[in-house]
Amino acid sequence: MILLFSTFLSGAILTACVKPTGSKGLPPEGGSLGATSASKTATLGAGGTNAPSLNGASTAKPRTYSGAGFQTPVFSPTTVPNSINGLPKGPTTIMVEKTNYGMVLAAPDGHTLYMRLGDTPTYPGCKATCSLAFPPVLTNGAPQASGGILAGYLGVLTSPTKGEQIAYAGHPLYTYSGDTAPGQLNAQGAGGIWFAITPTGGPLKAPAVTAKG
Repeated sequence: MILLFSTFLSGAILTACVKPTGSKGLPPEGGSLGATSASKTATLGAGGTNAPSLNGASTAKPRTYSGAGFQTPVFSPTTVPNSINGLPKGPTTIMVEKTNYGMVLAAPDGHTLYMRLGDTPTYPGCKATCSLAFPPVLTNGAPQASGGILAGYLGVLTSPTKGEQIAYAGHPLYTYSGDTAPGQLNAQGAGGIWFAITPTGGPLKAPAVTAKG
């Protein structure tokens, strides 16, 4: 009797501890991740489980060089077009631009937007000299979405430099001062942490380059 009771008790405890989920921790068949979970999935896919598959990401050191992850070329401070004291006069529109490797997010002037591995949805880690090479994409008010952009993925956080920085799918957005024309990817894979961001909220899969100044 003691043996039967012990077996029953062990089985009850085991059943109580197991949660019914779908395959590999996903929702049960027919379930839905929902908008919030989908955004988290995009974030993890870019900087978490998929990171080693990106060029140099497995050996990247995001905290070096003020967050740049590599020794950047020397750039002068950038001037935000149509701005007051370096801040936009109104909301910034995020666009889509074509590159040789697919569509990417772009600033109003068409320049490629980048995400940084190591950032969180509330903390952009690029500061000081890093922000000269990778200026944060700022806005004054809720950012606007052009065609091809998932408006629900747009958000705003406080930039460590100044102003409101735009985020997409949980990734704070940056431009690269070494890009001089729309569609350029001169910081793709730089330091193993910088990647052009696609309209789906993930990193562009393209060959890494040596960051140009």
